[in-house]
Amino acid sequence: MEKLRHPYFINYIEEPFIDEEKIALLYGALKSANLHIEQIEHYVVTIMLVQIALDTHERVSNKAGEEAIESHKCRQLTVLAGDYYSGLYYYLLSMNRDIVLIRALAEGIKEINEHKIMLYQKAHETTGDIMKSVVTIESALLQKTCDHFHLSHWKPFITYVLGGNRLQKEIQLYADKQHSPVFQAMQDALGDKAEVVINGWMMELRKKEKQFLENYIDINEINSVLRDK
Repeated sequence: MEKLRHPYFINYIEEPFIDEEKIALLYGALKSANLHIEQIEHYVVTIMLVQIALDTHERVSNKAGEEAIESHKCRQLTVLAGDYYSGLYYYLLSMNRDIVLIRALAEGIKEINEHKIMLYQKAHETTGDIMKSVVTIESALLQKTCDHFHLSHWKPFITYVLGGNRLQKEIQLYADKQHSPVFQAMQDALGDKAEVVINGWMMELRKKEKQFLENYIDINEINSVLRDK
């Protein structure tokens, strides 16, 4: 993963955030597909490059109103960094001629971007639609990967874990009086009730996550991906 820390970019922008729990979920799911360790590592690195590229581009969107504070050069470099990570992803997958997976991930990227636009433009008709956007933004890449490798039994678990994680992050952002697109969208719809509803959603996802682990036949394998949680 040393390519993630391009020395020129790191001089001007924050180092890319690497979600270790997503890595653990990807690794656990792909391991259950009976892939060789080299294949697992290749796919994990490749898919996380896509995630990092998406996250890097989103940092530009989130700071669009801070132009007076953040230099124009830094914003341009952040965009270029996102493009750089995207390029690495395409390069790695093209080495294996994995066109079908490229198409699957491209569909996931499309869905993520569509739901990000809906969230930032507050274009949802119901609060349930907001929740759907949160889950899609956080889990679409892993869901598409599960579809590609016929790992449908992992999909609910991924939804519960990553959806809960995102809501927990949004709750903390709101508590720290920082920008939270989820809270903004919910407050537009529900006003002061937004915080209660979001907390309720998070607790429900954590409950489903726990029930899944309790009921799944091969609980030890799945539980291992949360060993550090």
